[in-house]
Amino acid sequence: MPELVREWPYLLNRVLEQIRPARDRADCYIAEVDVSEEELRALNLFEASARHEHVAFTDPTTSEGRFAYLNTPVGLGKAQDRDRIARIRITFTAVQRMRPLEARADLHGFE
Repeated sequence: MPELVREWPYLLNRVLEQIRPARDRADCYIAEVDVSEEELRALNLFEASARHEHVAFTDPTTSEGRFAYLNTPVGLGKAQDRDRIARIRITFTAVQRMRPLEARADLHGFE
């Protein structure tokens, strides 16, 4: 049975702008960002619904599609930006590059 892949919510694209590959692990992306109350609520709901499933997102530096597991966001305390309510760390693990559908032989009956 194919695994579900959840698309990163449009509402959280601003949060995703800061995500970068971790220095010590090529398959891990990380960001520490300030979030609004609405973004924090949306992120918590999305993380709960996507738990144990892959999440699809666009790498902001390369514009390439990626999929990975979203780890539970970690609260880091007070936001540095006065217009936000909290600072959080977002991490993705087991990050992989998405292949275009036309490049996947298994979808076209070839093995």
